[in-house]
Amino acid sequence: MKKTVTIIILTFLSLFASAQNGEGFNPFSEEDLSILIQDSTVKEQIRFKPTGMIGIRGSYQLNGLSSTPDIGATGFNTYKNISLVYTYYSSLWNMMSNFGLQVAAKYGEWGFESSYLESEHFRYAELSMLSQFHFDFSRFRFLVGIGPYAGYRLSSLKENDTWDQYDNRFDFGLMGGAGFAVIFGPFELQLEADYQYSLSSIYNANKYSDEYWVTVCPKNILLNVTLFYHLF
Repeated sequence: MKKTVTIIILTFLSLFASAQNGEGFNPFSEEDLSILIQDSTVKEQIRFKPTGMIGIRGSYQLNGLSSTPDIGATGFNTYKNISLVYTYYSSLWNMMSNFGLQVAAKYGEWGFESSYLESEHFRYAELSMLSQFHFDFSRFRFLVGIGPYAGYRLSSLKENDTWDQYDNRFDFGLMGGAGFAVIFGPFELQLEADYQYSLSSIYNANKYSDEYWVTVCPKNILLNVTLFYHLF
């Protein structure tokens, strides 16, 4: 947009000068015009420099769930959660620099204890892709993110326990949260809190009865600490 406006203004001035001083007069030479337009274009291109960074995340996870009917379950907290995270910040039409994309591969644990059903405890792998909006000031950022995730339950941590045909090992849902970041040199430290809402029950509905179906869906709160290294 700046390039277009610059060209229009310079063209108008040249035509105006020609009308006032006779045909063929132009206060701007072709070389001057080329330098001005090139300078305007370069400034437009580098106004918002993209940022790419890779990092390691540790999460303290407050495991929760929703169930139908109520199974008297209580989730327990886990700290064995680690992720490899890549974040890319770019601008929208080179005008707004608040947009970004974050992809994370996670390995973690989840579980609950129940008064009516057998307790669960398992390991899982997860991939998430979030739109992350950032608002920068000095060496700090305020962060807001939202997006989908998908996971796979790897193995049960219960002694001598195996999966059966009524266990659903796939998981998917939505997650989002907010936080802030501190930038120091090529490194960036981000502190965030996320809420994870699963749309998939860990059991098939008729696991315990063909008449009385049960659904158990994870609902988690994650407290994240991520250390990034700026690639560019």
